[in-house]
Amino acid sequence: MSDDSGRVRRLASRSVSWHRPDRLTVAAVVVPVLALAAALLVSTEQESGQRVAPEETPLTRATLVCPPGGDEVDLASVSGVGGNLDVRAGDDRADVEVAPDRTTSLELGRRAAIITGRDDLAPGLVASRYQRPWESMDCRAPVVDQWFTGVGAGAKHQSLLQLVNPDGGRAVVDIEVFGRRGPVSAPALRGLAITGGETRRFDLAEVIPRRDDLALHVTTLRGRISASVLDNFQELGRGPGGRDGLASQDQPSVSNLLLGLPQGRGQRTLIIANPGDDEGRATVRLVTADSVFTPAAAEDVRLPPQSVVRVGLAPLLKGARGNDQSRPLGVQVDSSVEATVGLVMFVRGDLVHSVPTPPVGVASTVALPKADKELVLGGASSQGVATVTVWDRKGDQLFSERIEVARDRGYRMSLPGKARLLTLTPEKTGLEGVVLLSGDGATLVGIREPVLTGLEPFVEPGLP
Repeated sequence: MSDDSGRVRRLASRSVSWHRPDRLTVAAVVVPVLALAAALLVSTEQESGQRVAPEETPLTRATLVCPPGGDEVDLASVSGVGGNLDVRAGDDRADVEVAPDRTTSLELGRRAAIITGRDDLAPGLVASRYQRPWESMDCRAPVVDQWFTGVGAGAKHQSLLQLVNPDGGRAVVDIEVFGRRGPVSAPALRGLAITGGETRRFDLAEVIPRRDDLALHVTTLRGRISASVLDNFQELGRGPGGRDGLASQDQPSVSNLLLGLPQGRGQRTLIIANPGDDEGRATVRLVTADSVFTPAAAEDVRLPPQSVVRVGLAPLLKGARGNDQSRPLGVQVDSSVEATVGLVMFVRGDLVHSVPTPPVGVASTVALPKADKELVLGGASSQGVATVTVWDRKGDQLFSERIEVARDRGYRMSLPGKARLLTLTPEKTGLEGVVLLSGDGATLVGIREPVLTGLEPFVEPGLP
């Protein structure tokens, strides 16, 4: 027998005795095991939906989409540097030069315009789109989740839903529809595939014909999509009707502020959507330069679950007409459930939409056309100061004015007709603002915060 087999027999015949390991040995064994368990736990938590927040990074590329619906597109960059922006409209593509504090106007017909700024021109990219008689379309970066409240699908009130894919890959969109009696079946609007560079339009009067007011919830499931609504309304069956762009609301809220009430006769109808499962109540209040108050004629509005409610504002506004100090500047809707709202106005033969915009907390700029203008502010979160700075087309500063703002008050400021660029800079407060254009019809342009940074997602290799 070999020496190896003899060694095996001797080892087997020995009694086995256990000795307590020293601390160093325990650490050498236990610590790696605990580290592995912790890594597995983190991985399991991430797989179960607990994600690590993306990291904020400097913005090096920004894309805005101006949807179809107006001839004039006004471009600007508030980054403080000049350069060229890439502008695409259909098959046409061009480099468009912009300079600090100046607007550049383009005539692109009614095609969708995709505007891209790179490197130093990416932060603070601004664009607006207009058409006479005054209508405006909301030019902004693609949004994953948004709401349109107050759309129509009937003979007198018709809305055109427009979806633009600014990228090369396919995007998928899902659209929920809510009406007066609850959710509306709309299979033609679910799981929509939009190919790269494509613009698709849906006439809601053909897709889901009905006479009640509607709310749309647009969710992008894959890729990027710019959604917009172009609205047509005919008042009491008279005349050719008016048209305006209906901007979106980012999310439902228990407090919604609608700024801008053009003067003149015509319908003013408040549309409130309750997308939740619980019934709620809403209170309608008026915003003036002195206060925010509930009119004596106002009654609480019942909000059935997953439904849309219409409220006529004529009785509430009738007793509020007067001098400039008491003239209502907006409407505030406070509700017991999260809701979306829209104010549909038909003033002097033209359609005007007002929707809530998020408060701005940093310097925010809007590009404007040559027109009669009025700035309307409200919704201050606390006492603070707001600086309003205005430039003309050549980049010359027309004025810069500081105003003190406080909660539960509205503010208005007349602007020069030649003002083409306006920057609102709040200090120590958040603030909401719109610009009312008038003179040839009317439209409202919301002031939104610029996109100054990007988000880089957390990425790590998966376990084998």
